Amino acid sequence: MVYKKTKNCWEFWKCSKNIHEKCPAYETDSGRECWMVAGTFRKEGCPKLKKKYKSCLDCTWFKKLNPDFFAKP
Repeated sequence: MVYKKTKNCWEFWKCSKNIHEKCPAYETDSGRECWMVAGTFRKEGCPKLKKKYKSCLDCTWFKKLNPDFFAKP
């Protein structure tokens, strides 16, 4: 799997402790599937917001963990 050394989105994005401890994905230990946790995309300080992604589908982390999602049949 891609990014085996990086276990969670907050590690991938290098979020500060102050940011990741307030994240719903951190609170539910869901850093490998943060896009499935309500509220993660809107959380203040989230790198996805700083990068002005329109949705989690635009996120580099999502794309790295889900390469087949964008594969053409």
